Amino acid sequence: MSSVGVFREEEIDGKTFYIYSGESSINSGDLDLPPLQPLFLCPFLRYKAHNEKNPHDEFLLYKISPHFHNTDEQVQQHLPDSDCNDSNCDDDICKLPVVPIFWCNDKQPDYDQFRCSACLDSKLGTDYYICLTCDDMFHKECVESPLEIKHPSYPFLSLQLYIYSRASSSQLFCLCCKENLFGILYHCPTYKLSMHPVCAMKPIPIFIDHPKSHPHQLTLFAKQDSLLCNVCGLIEKSVPTYVCNRCVFVVHQYCIYIPYVIKLWFRHHHRISFSPSRPSGKWSCRVCYEKVDNSCGGYCCDKCSDYFVHTKCALRSDVWDGVDLEGVPEEPEIIVEPYETIADGIILHFSHGHHLKLEISIVYDEDRFCQACILPIYEGNYYSCMDGCNFVLHEACVNAPCKIHHALHPRPLTLKVSSDEQEFSKGFFKCDACYRESCGFVYEVGGCSLDMRCALVSEPFDYEGHEHPLFLTLDREEEERKATCQICQEQHSSLRKLNCIECDYVICFRCVTLPYRAKYEYDKHFLTFQNGKDGRDQLDWCDVCERKISSKDGFYECHDCCITLHVHCLLGREPYMQKPGQTIMFENKEFHILPNNIESQPFCYNHDQLDHDEDRFPHKVVFEWEDKTYCSFLCMIGSLQWS
Repeated sequence: MSSVGVFREEEIDGKTFYIYSGESSINSGDLDLPPLQPLFLCPFLRYKAHNEKNPHDEFLLYKISPHFHNTDEQVQQHLPDSDCNDSNCDDDICKLPVVPIFWCNDKQPDYDQFRCSACLDSKLGTDYYICLTCDDMFHKECVESPLEIKHPSYPFLSLQLYIYSRASSSQLFCLCCKENLFGILYHCPTYKLSMHPVCAMKPIPIFIDHPKSHPHQLTLFAKQDSLLCNVCGLIEKSVPTYVCNRCVFVVHQYCIYIPYVIKLWFRHHHRISFSPSRPSGKWSCRVCYEKVDNSCGGYCCDKCSDYFVHTKCALRSDVWDGVDLEGVPEEPEIIVEPYETIADGIILHFSHGHHLKLEISIVYDEDRFCQACILPIYEGNYYSCMDGCNFVLHEACVNAPCKIHHALHPRPLTLKVSSDEQEFSKGFFKCDACYRESCGFVYEVGGCSLDMRCALVSEPFDYEGHEHPLFLTLDREEEERKATCQICQEQHSSLRKLNCIECDYVICFRCVTLPYRAKYEYDKHFLTFQNGKDGRDQLDWCDVCERKISSKDGFYECHDCCITLHVHCLLGREPYMQKPGQTIMFENKEFHILPNNIESQPFCYNHDQLDHDEDRFPHKVVFEWEDKTYCSFLCMIGSLQWS
């Protein structure tokens, strides 16, 4: 006997919907259920009783009806015998003949008090059950979920009930609410459609009147797998679609309610508004840089005639901040200058109390570095303190704006001398783009921190190591996390990445923000960054540590003097922590960054403890805690974890 969840046409407040109406038996023999108030199994017992031949599979198919049926052998074999004396007997199993499941009702979800133990979500429904044996609560829909549903939006498919393994490494999202899926769900393996039970049983409007998006009534069209949406320009097999026969207009359900006025803070200074079509011509989206279909809608700027963004690109969570600005008055942005001009070549920067004077670097001094980006002053203009402080800023860092709009965050970021967003640290921060620690200036907003080098990367970015401009077009959830950097060959999911729209080139922020040209104290020429795998067949040894340079990693090379150096041997293992005299706090412990000016290279305490051969180190600074010396911040933290 097999039962299928069905929908029927009913009216709610005078409007016609498809309403979930319970199960309809496929065979002639119906379930013998009480006519008014059927009893339901606890989902935990239902899960335990179903066929578990392959417990390690991502998807386990449910086999047990949700209704309490005391003659069901698969259920009975999991109920403990009342005379059982076995200490391993599961006394906490839900004994439905004894402990029923009660139904409760709230008008609004209570996120703090309720979390469904079947689908592991608290934000979906308002009706739930509680099991007095296991003391867990469940959505009403998760408890009553039939083994199969014929959904009006997908009448030709069968959505079956599965449990999705928590141990699975891949993320799964509900096609209705876009939230993560865990535990119990409806799934179609053939078309990879998945839904929460709550979403699968929601009423579905057959007709929608929304004059703002379309002047005529829209009708649900079930066979949507070949229809192009006039709003987003995409074909979505898994999304309910509505049509207007009079206008030959097609729209996805969620596209009906898109915001009409938004602002992409980090990509464009003006507001953009939705337009149903574009005039003839060749257009490209300013987020993904792909071609635009002029017959479909998108967002455009009323002030900039050449600015256009695909609907889907504009509404990405990593692009738009989620604020609908229609009807909200536009306020002029207040621009705060980073410095005050005192005289020709003399300024007062907000980060320092003394006047700074413009100078030109002629001779490289390895002890002179910028306080903002913590990189050396190689050549060109810089500002230094006129009162004798060892305070120096690159000219580019002096001119860095106090507030920026950056493609890595949908809200403006503010420039600060030190971070105030880091909960367990002081005097340094970790950049959310390159994932490096830094003692320099920081751009921050709402838990996002960018160091000076990453913050000044803008689109299009001209990287000297690649012939084409680079962009931030990779979708954060679907593409960027899986992309591999061409330089370091890492697929680090936390690192942000730039990509080329003309070829398959991808580079992470950690590699792209390394100085392309750098100085070495024993060479009068500039060294150039080289990609290891694209370099010559026979790589040299590092002139500092006298170890071989891997063909995988990048390195610095002087073509005139045949000098080659590891990146970390030239810049340090943490190039943005090379700030002698700085005191930092980490987990309530105080650490000191000191210059490495001892004639004999010191030993690293952590290497000594781990019996490494690399005990001595040549870097510009050392890290000191109590009476121990470390070659890097990473070694210092590692030593604390071992102790």
